[in-house]
Amino acid sequence: MLSLLVLILLPVLTGCFLLLFAPPDKVAWRLALSASVLAAAGALQLLAGPHPRLLFAYRFTPIVSLALVMDAMGLLFALIASCLWVFTVIYSHGYMAHEERLRSYLAFLILSLGITNGIALAGNLVTLFFFYEALTLVTFPLVIHRHTPEAMRAGIVYLAYNLAGATLVLLAIATLAGHVHKVDFIYGGIIPPGLFTRVQLVRLVILFVAGFGVKAAVIPLHHWLPRAMVAPTPVSALLHAVAVVNAGVFGLLRVWAYILGAETLRAMGLAPLLRWPMAATIILGSIWAFRQDDLKRRLAYSTISQLAYMGLGASFLSPSGWTAALLHFFNHALLKITLFFCAGNLAIGSGKTRVSELGGVGFSQPWTLAAFTVASGGMIGLPPVNGFLSKWYLGLGALEAGLPGMVGVILLSALLNAGYFLPIVFTAFRREPAAVPAPSEPPLTMLLPTLLLGAGCLVFFFWPQLPLLLAVWFQGGG
Repeated sequence: MLSLLVLILLPVLTGCFLLLFAPPDKVAWRLALSASVLAAAGALQLLAGPHPRLLFAYRFTPIVSLALVMDAMGLLFALIASCLWVFTVIYSHGYMAHEERLRSYLAFLILSLGITNGIALAGNLVTLFFFYEALTLVTFPLVIHRHTPEAMRAGIVYLAYNLAGATLVLLAIATLAGHVHKVDFIYGGIIPPGLFTRVQLVRLVILFVAGFGVKAAVIPLHHWLPRAMVAPTPVSALLHAVAVVNAGVFGLLRVWAYILGAETLRAMGLAPLLRWPMAATIILGSIWAFRQDDLKRRLAYSTISQLAYMGLGASFLSPSGWTAALLHFFNHALLKITLFFCAGNLAIGSGKTRVSELGGVGFSQPWTLAAFTVASGGMIGLPPVNGFLSKWYLGLGALEAGLPGMVGVILLSALLNAGYFLPIVFTAFRREPAAVPAPSEPPLTMLLPTLLLGAGCLVFFFWPQLPLLLAVWFQGGG
């Protein structure tokens, strides 16, 4: 029960308190930071217990119940969210110092942490849907935080896409509930052989893939994501690295492993229904990233491509494929939040927001560009950065599944990633004819989280035991 308190209830109550009672700014910062630190400590504490285990359950009807369970996949998501939220709150202190509506920003930021952890610990589809829908509602005020016309338009698109996706998930749950007695997450799936015809299963899979695929930004359901770049950079980092997009991928992986089950998918030949949309998203997302001069939008299209690696790994239905999916779930979050923090540092320190403006900026913001270079290498899949490991396992998973053509997709994507990341790095460290400007790094509250996360991208290449251990627990049924 203590775990539920610090992971879900504490952030939710803190967020509500900030909204209702609006303490002074300094108190609000301290409350937000304290809630995020305690949530991270609670997630780390869960590592010491048995896996899986039931944390809470209340059944309203045989189908409709609220259940919270700690297993390997949920613990991985809770660890990612809770730990990276601490860095985001600290980073926000520098980035949001001169923004309006600061306390409402912090309130919804911390509320989103509690809801995200609710998704991570959901023990059945109904509970997952409840928190999944709530996440859309509590992140909407963050997307429109600046209340500009562009932000309001982006918010409407964000809301429309994500509510439509949630509706498809609800239809899938209703379809499933008409044939099974409960929708609890059970490793290996809950669908007995012969319960559905192949046509019925195809419809169910399409509903789930389309519904969760909205938040996961599967092409062509991705249009909300680049538009959401009008939000402040810390919000963009959360949307693209930690909360919303990961919630979509998490939903897909949950359904794939715990509702449909690998044996059912393999027997019915349904893996291509996830595999081909993911392969197309990997390549198209990378191609479209080339066309973006705005740095945050380029990172957004990179996110669209990188998220699809996780679904592709799961679709292989092989041990290395699942390891790749969970490892990249962890690695991408660390890499992408670092890149977005770097983008925010450039905007605050040098006023640069476009790729075409970054010539020589490495000389004025060397620490920021060092972190950007490390994280870019991880996105490409270069050692010694953590992204190399997940892409290595992804290639192994494709070979285990007898799909050498998918290795070609992975290699082509790596070349495309190099094509839109490396020129940024080369340009930034090319000395311009004019005198090199004075150092203009952002405040320490922004720079320090960026550097620590960039260092983490290197650390988890040499010591990837934590995500790999959780991947092993997951494949053992935990």
